[in-house]
Amino acid sequence: MQLTTFPHRRLISAAALACAATLIPATALAATTSPAAPTPGGRTATVPAGFQPTAASFYSPASGVVLGGVGCATNHACRARLVATTDGGARWRFLTAPDVSLSTISQVAFASRRDGWLYQQHSRGLWATHDRGAHWRKLTLGGASIDTVAASAGTVYAVVSRSTTDELFRSPAGRAAWARVGTITGGFGAALAVSGKAAWFGPSTVGTHTYLWATADGVHWHKYPFTCPGADYGLSGIAAASPSRVAFLCANAEGMFHTAKEVLQSVNGGKTEHLTGRAAPQYGDVLGYGAFAVPHRRPRVVTIAVYTPGPDYLYRSANGGKTWAQIAIPGTEGGPLLGSLSYASRTVGFVVVSWPPYELLRTTDAGARWHKVSF
Repeated sequence: MQLTTFPHRRLISAAALACAATLIPATALAATTSPAAPTPGGRTATVPAGFQPTAASFYSPASGVVLGGVGCATNHACRARLVATTDGGARWRFLTAPDVSLSTISQVAFASRRDGWLYQQHSRGLWATHDRGAHWRKLTLGGASIDTVAASAGTVYAVVSRSTTDELFRSPAGRAAWARVGTITGGFGAALAVSGKAAWFGPSTVGTHTYLWATADGVHWHKYPFTCPGADYGLSGIAAASPSRVAFLCANAEGMFHTAKEVLQSVNGGKTEHLTGRAAPQYGDVLGYGAFAVPHRRPRVVTIAVYTPGPDYLYRSANGGKTWAQIAIPGTEGGPLLGSLSYASRTVGFVVVSWPPYELLRTTDAGARWHKVSF
């Protein structure tokens, strides 16, 4: 399962807060059951060409689920719909989705054909299915707001926030048995990544010495020192090519759509890391969720999605961040559009244009070229 990074919309500031992380005991979660909406069951329904994607989750190069709507108008409520593919996007079918609006559900994460989650960033409540969408259950993780969800190797993780405290929850992917495994205080958000049984969880605290929590087996966690270079930089994303090769994106929002970006690499699972380069040019803000990715087993290939007042861009490096190529996404003027950037293999990846013209883009050469996927 491709890694996922934490949505960093709580923008990094120059204020530095002390950060301390401690492992804490498991805690129970509240849950309510809600019937699934009577949308098409998923086996025979035809997806219209006007389906408008807003987020995506691919758990293999061929199989994934896309969240979106049909006939949605800007600034008007629109019903959330789910479509799935098992052949890389050649054919699509509807899955049953909860009867909710896209204004209350913005992100999707699937671990397999059966197990998936829907949520709205910075809002309470996590919708879960374990039967391919036939039934959805709404969970409340300790009453806190959901920031991001990532699944890999039979385990799903969720980051939730309480003011300046971020907590990490974990559950078997095939059932709702959530437990709190750790917390970080004093930050402005956290970053999360998974690869196999390995996982990483770190705060976005600016300009101070902090720590990265890491596990190689999903059970035993270790605290490693971590600091972004530069006084005004904070951790904006984590991307793992393997359980040992991990990349970190540090960002410094300077204003007027200029964000300085630094990429660090680790070859030992996050125990130590080193600066490899700066993303140039600095033009373009990093909004965070699904904005930083590396392909499986190719740590030197790094991709960053950025937002500008004009077209959005993908910055791609083939040498670990030393030099960069700028890839313009036509038709993306006018809004923060690029999200759900992820790789499902060494070569196949996806990114969503989540505003008109509403597109799902796919690459088969590790991000060098991107092509529109038709619904």
